[in-house]
Amino acid sequence: MKLFILAAIVSLGLNASAAVSTNPTINEKVLKTFHEVFTNAQNVQWNITEKYNEASFRSGSVSTRAVIDNNGILIRTIRYYKENNLPANILYKLKKKYDGKEIYGITEVTNGEGTSYHVVIRDQRSIYNVTADNNGSLMQTAKYKRGDI
Repeated sequence: MKLFILAAIVSLGLNASAAVSTNPTINEKVLKTFHEVFTNAQNVQWNITEKYNEASFRSGSVSTRAVIDNNGILIRTIRYYKENNLPANILYKLKKKYDGKEIYGITEVTNGEGTSYHVVIRDQRSIYNVTADNNGSLMQTAKYKRGDI
């Protein structure tokens, strides 16, 4: 399983780097949107394609990727963080339903359809993938036996 995940990551990374221009120039509209929305961004790295500009950066303890089109419109953000950044209603429902289990990491995806939270939860025997929406509705999408113990 770990080998499969590693192979997928390497493959996606190679595909993404092939699409990135070798001499990125970020237009003013994109930079204006970025600086208005992400005022505390640190260690910003840009990947530019023909239609989109993707910024990867940190803001405090949160790693973020933001996709902005060439007209300066924010298309999507993906944020990676721990449970302390989750909205209270979602954290409460996760803690209640998965009592005694560790919330290992969260991937928050925001786009034109709204915000969803992809949560990895683990205990001594299993890893659970759970998806939550802004209302706190939870859906377990997968359960795996842990292979790291």
